[in-house]
Amino acid sequence: MRIEPAAIGTLRTLAATAASTLVLALSGLTAAAMPMLPPGEGSPAPVGHLRIVGAPETAFDWRRQACEPAEIPDLPVRVFRDYLGRVQLLLSHYENFRLIGRSLGSLHRDCRAILRSSDNPSPSRFEDREWLASLFSTDGRTVWALVHDEYQGNRHQGRCRSGSYFQCWYNAVTLARSTNGGRSFTHAHAPRQLLAAPAAPYRGGGGPLGVFAPSNIVKGPDGAYYALVRVREPDGAHGDCLMRTTDVGSPAAWRMWDGEGFGGGFPDPYAARAQGGRGCALISPGNVAEMTESLTYNSVLHRYLLVGLAPPGPLSIGRQVTGIYFATSRDLVHWSPRTLITPAIDVPAYACGQPSPIAYPSVVDPASRSRTFATSGGTPFLYYTQFHYEACHRTPDRDLMRVRLEVTR
Repeated sequence: MRIEPAAIGTLRTLAATAASTLVLALSGLTAAAMPMLPPGEGSPAPVGHLRIVGAPETAFDWRRQACEPAEIPDLPVRVFRDYLGRVQLLLSHYENFRLIGRSLGSLHRDCRAILRSSDNPSPSRFEDREWLASLFSTDGRTVWALVHDEYQGNRHQGRCRSGSYFQCWYNAVTLARSTNGGRSFTHAHAPRQLLAAPAAPYRGGGGPLGVFAPSNIVKGPDGAYYALVRVREPDGAHGDCLMRTTDVGSPAAWRMWDGEGFGGGFPDPYAARAQGGRGCALISPGNVAEMTESLTYNSVLHRYLLVGLAPPGPLSIGRQVTGIYFATSRDLVHWSPRTLITPAIDVPAYACGQPSPIAYPSVVDPASRSRTFATSGGTPFLYYTQFHYEACHRTPDRDLMRVRLEVTR
């Protein structure tokens, strides 16, 4: 999601320094377990403890394992079991790759890209740069993916006067599919793949705007399927929207929580007769901020577990610092105040001289019985991307790391 301007030849900081930084940074904090309030009686209280245990380990070393410079973990990792019984872990960027193995502990690289971006210069097609963001499959052969789509107007002549990546950034969510067990992904002819879009056509400037960064897809209490997406509006409104469907493979079947039910939508802003219902109501904005990185149902907490990077807020629990937080919910609409797991330096907050930042935390439990690892238990892994900066300069070197979490009530 972030473009690194440094030359590809610039390499990493000293490994020993990075390792010691991680051990210090990922020290872990917990919150006291408290009883949950029923929906409608204020913010639910956080349930349980999340604690980092053990030392971080490298799951993907960019310098040693990348098949090409663009193969980097640039979104939270998503994992699924295919129809051959293999585990596949996606390294999502605007060029999308995968690691494959018999288990999470025995993954090897596959140098064939599973989805390459279309780089379409027309914002109305919603197929410029494309990240595979979340997965759904019932059989491991047909795999649906929510796609984080970025229209990067700074890359297309005459589309954005400022030429700034962030100011020219226009986001949408689209749908892709693999019919060969994850070996390759394609999508419908544009713009029929569009699932959720900004309310207005592209203008250039004022970004990032739109709908982006989908969470995992999880089964809801009613048996339907749900995902969270981030929304940023031109008026400055920002936060999380909750999407719901009973047919993952139909873009039109996804609806948004509008504050009363799932009557909201994000129609194609370029369509002549866009009918989207009442729009989206942000869920628990003071509690979850813009956390969408990792959404699972946790069998220890008996709650949905949301984990992500966030700043502190008036309702957050723990030290008032930027870091990895968690929140819990029984119904995916009402969320507890976010509780700090560990401090961490996020990319936008990085200042020269600080340890290199991290991004994209994701909870993945090797023991999950979900084909897409949409559930978690008592000892999952926390995966995250470790950036490597040299002498205050960004480099393309990013490693995928993981560390054990302990989840208790």
